[in-house]
Amino acid sequence: MTCPEVGAAYCRCGRHLDIPRLILHSEPNLNELAVVFGRVRGLLLTEETVQHAVDLLAEAARDLIPGAVGAGVSLIHRGERTSTGATDTLVRRADELQYEFSEGPCLTAWSRSAPVRADDTTAADQLWPRWARAAAAMGVRSCQSVPLIQGSTTIGAMKVYSTRAGAFDEATERALTRFAVPAAALLSHVQTTETPHQIRSELATALQMRDRIGMAKGILMAQLGIDDRSAFRELVSRAEQARRSVADVAVELTGGTARTP
Repeated sequence: MTCPEVGAAYCRCGRHLDIPRLILHSEPNLNELAVVFGRVRGLLLTEETVQHAVDLLAEAARDLIPGAVGAGVSLIHRGERTSTGATDTLVRRADELQYEFSEGPCLTAWSRSAPVRADDTTAADQLWPRWARAAAAMGVRSCQSVPLIQGSTTIGAMKVYSTRAGAFDEATERALTRFAVPAAALLSHVQTTETPHQIRSELATALQMRDRIGMAKGILMAQLGIDDRSAFRELVSRAEQARRSVADVAVELTGGTARTP
């Protein structure tokens, strides 16, 4: 579904989300996350299912960002967490410390509605001195946090942690920020009006695209002697040069029938 107002795979209202198109036109690793988005979209708006959604998105964020040892997603209202997802106990405790001290990168990203990065929790000059000391003591050395913005409202924040100083950079910030856009829309509109059949159909399409791209990457790896990540970059590059979607180029490479660009 393309938003009739903006003609994009997703829009500010959050009601028009084309998962396969969104995944295939985002950061390279996002094509592997189609299943996550498909699962989250089918959830109902209850405490249990929202918790499931934030947990799934935390896992997806961790898998997306190189160097991340864990990730978390927090929904925040008036400075209080309403739901929080964490990949492990390290992330959960690092998040809890922010609320204990009322300071930290997640809270700042939420309050400022802007990305925030902590490069080294052991550095002398800290924006969040109490949180940084406690986080460093438990092994957290760096953090990248971005806001979850839906329309004009910041509904929470998403963050990744590392046990290595300087693990994240501007590329990390861009990737996580890009991922946070559909994540915020999904979390804000978890209660869907679509039928189970439509959800299953969309998920099946996403899975087929993922598999086709996997086959195309395998072909490029064999032909060019490159690794998986480089193969996907080559696939994206060919798609951009031809002004076509990654899915179309993948279908063509694997001997299928591509859609008309």
